[in-house]
Amino acid sequence: MNKNHHKHQIKYFDKEFSGMQEYSLAAWQKSYILRIKKYMLGKEYKGKTLIDIATGSGYIAVEMAKLGMKVYATDLSPQSLRNLEKFKKQFNLTNLVIIACKAENIPLKDKIADYIVANAILEHIPQEEKTIKEWKRLLRKDGKMLITVPLKFRYVWPFLWPINFIHDKRIGHLRRYDLSDLKTKFKMETVAYFYTGHLIKVLGIARAFIFKTNKFEAAYEKKDAQQYRVRYGANNISVIFTKK
Repeated sequence: MNKNHHKHQIKYFDKEFSGMQEYSLAAWQKSYILRIKKYMLGKEYKGKTLIDIATGSGYIAVEMAKLGMKVYATDLSPQSLRNLEKFKKQFNLTNLVIIACKAENIPLKDKIADYIVANAILEHIPQEEKTIKEWKRLLRKDGKMLITVPLKFRYVWPFLWPINFIHDKRIGHLRRYDLSDLKTKFKMETVAYFYTGHLIKVLGIARAFIFKTNKFEAAYEKKDAQQYRVRYGANNISVIFTKK
């Protein structure tokens, strides 16, 4: 199962990232970067080390490297890594190291990272327990780890269940979570948590798709960000943990 699942993931995300021509940040990506800066990095981040697990479009790795951090970006998708190599050269990011590997087996030494970001990846991985142990192995004492995963269906508007169910199957989601799940599985101290992807944002995405415009993207994202403590009606949860 694991082998076939990984093949499906590579095929799906290679296709998704093949359309990336230029580097740019969408409104939701800018919001994510702001949260990382405000709640995770603190003030003394320059020269510290961050691992961006399953980097995807690469925007977190790029933006963190721009801040002067040592960044390791990992992914299974060859297309994702090719794109990131291009962005690395574009911005002359000599402090960015790109690694082709599985998220559950990262070839880096113990306690190498001050920060870890695992954005929308844990739900894809069959070996969940092994993966969490691997990520914790990489994190130094007092280091911080940001996890983002899809929220359990009981908190999602029921009329959105069908489309979310189809999306989960298509993209390779194996499970969904809530705050209690993540606390139990990671067994780390919680620093902060956020709920994102509320109805106003979903409707904004639908409008943009229908009318082929992102004109109001920033406004929808701003409204979504204001609801970061509202669990019901959200689609995702992000949690920042610290290792004691």
